[in-house]
Amino acid sequence: MRGNPEFPGHDSNGFRNLKVPSRADIVVFGDSQTYGAWVEPEDTWPRQLESIIHSTVYNMAFAGDGPVDSLLLWDEALSLLPKTIIEAFYAGNDLFDAYVRVYKDGKFPELKSSDPIAQNSIQSRNALDAKNNIRLWFSNSDDDNRWWLHQLASKYSKLWGLLRRVRYELVRIHDMRMTSKEKWEEQKLYAKVHPECCELFDNGHVRTIFTSNYRLVGLDQEDPRVLEGRRISLMVMKRLNDLSIMKNIRFVVVLVPTKELVFKELGTNPTKNYLSLTQNEEQFWKITKSFLKENAIEYLDALPALRKQLTSGNQPYQESSDGHPNEYGHAAIAKLVAAYLKVENN
Repeated sequence: MRGNPEFPGHDSNGFRNLKVPSRADIVVFGDSQTYGAWVEPEDTWPRQLESIIHSTVYNMAFAGDGPVDSLLLWDEALSLLPKTIIEAFYAGNDLFDAYVRVYKDGKFPELKSSDPIAQNSIQSRNALDAKNNIRLWFSNSDDDNRWWLHQLASKYSKLWGLLRRVRYELVRIHDMRMTSKEKWEEQKLYAKVHPECCELFDNGHVRTIFTSNYRLVGLDQEDPRVLEGRRISLMVMKRLNDLSIMKNIRFVVVLVPTKELVFKELGTNPTKNYLSLTQNEEQFWKITKSFLKENAIEYLDALPALRKQLTSGNQPYQESSDGHPNEYGHAAIAKLVAAYLKVENN
């Protein structure tokens, strides 16, 4: 998946850069957390990283992408002759996206598990969801409406890009006209109307809205599809690292946590679902870090940097149910990566 080249802020390849360079020192893979949903292009952490280190950074992240997509984009990334490739690995939905890309979209079928027990568990869970009429937001790649919109967008790409930009600007203007108090009251009302998905957090210093139920679907370490997505993601990470070594390219994984985990140490009276989510995520990161260490894959954890930003006076997320970093969150990640690359290069 990639963006519409006609959308303002996208380059001719459909990615969020000023232009497509002839070569780039660093190429970044990732999803909407790295693409920079709801922040200006110059505020995304790849763009801020570029400003800090004064090297060309090409952002190939896009909403809905994950490690499997990075493998699909590998040859295109290589054409830029990068010295370093960064994989931004997001806990929130990358696991389920990996499962969907292989099992639903048919990419890299060799990555499917050959274990009959795992296959049966996946089929049983899908059958259970179908019986209970549960449609997961992660796995709607076959949705007819999305297919129709995609075809329309492909045919009328300039109009589609313009309409998306207009929507973005209208939301931005609406937010700019509201005071912080008005925005928070609007968010509180939304959370009150949607208690099944939203949890208010306000400790007197920082405030936001958690979506623990929503995130838990993609991080449930008892869901066989999530476990399969985790296995696939880690195998792909190893393959990307091996490919990098063959080309004498440095490969670094940036671990991007959920907003809920970033706020955990400030929590008071957490709900059962919030505790379950953060426990599942901590288990997932423990397994991931162990795998990366065992396979000598470089990584850095963005969690401490985001938590430090949270207590600095400029919280790294919006005061809303949106789970993407704001400009301060992106700045924290950019500074973390820049410092790591500088130290390691020295």
